[in-house]
Amino acid sequence: EIKWFAKSSGTTSDKSKFIPVSQEALDECHFKGGKDLLSIYCTNNPDTKVFTGRLLGMGGSHFPDNPEAGTVVGDVSAIIMENLPIWVELIRTPELSIALMSEWESKIEKIAQITRYENVTNITGVPSWTMVLLKRVLEITGKSDIREVWPNLELFIHGGVSFSPYQNQFRQLIPGDMRYLETYNASEGFFGIQDRNDADDMLLMLDYGIFYEFIPMDDPVQAEHKVVPLAAVKTGINYAMVISTNAGLWRYQIGDTVTFTSVDPYRI
Repeated sequence: EIKWFAKSSGTTSDKSKFIPVSQEALDECHFKGGKDLLSIYCTNNPDTKVFTGRLLGMGGSHFPDNPEAGTVVGDVSAIIMENLPIWVELIRTPELSIALMSEWESKIEKIAQITRYENVTNITGVPSWTMVLLKRVLEITGKSDIREVWPNLELFIHGGVSFSPYQNQFRQLIPGDMRYLETYNASEGFFGIQDRNDADDMLLMLDYGIFYEFIPMDDPVQAEHKVVPLAAVKTGINYAMVISTNAGLWRYQIGDTVTFTSVDPYRI
């Protein structure tokens, strides 16, 4: 039974898509991805102190879709936050009622006002949203950089869009030793994690209840007839990704293309 639907902007039309999110997908895909992400980060950075402070989570919002049926629609980040295990809630900030507010400007203002007094050690969110928050925190506090507000901040976990256009701005706002970790997490599932410091690729995660197939895009006219399994992919080829998931998607094209940088292990 599906109660949650992630609202995703359409890639080929103006219509939104409603992506099913099952409890299994939350537990065995999204939450498992979060645990693996932290495990990989701690392995690569054994001196980390992220657990000595707070995780600042930037998310969206959700709303009832059909009260009689009990279904809820919203951003996948909001659905994840609403269902987070208790061990994450103990270290996350701000409280859920603020994190899930739908009015964007009010939410940014409240998050900035509350978290400026917290010991934030890591932030997770989309770069554009996070940038707005950081600038507002500096405006409120009158500080010149984020280190003066959160001296123990060490990690920004980002995804959703390319980080390249934001890199220089983040380095100006957060000077000094700061670590950045990219994820490939979408409404349809959690696909990849940057598993090496300073690498531009991500490890494709294969045990999250997602079956992968790929369409080589070198010949778009014949592409739909050339679906290949994971075992047959090659490096350097642009592929459209096709997924079947534990949330009920069946041979679903998510609209993204990936290129493999390695096939042992599989990195994209």
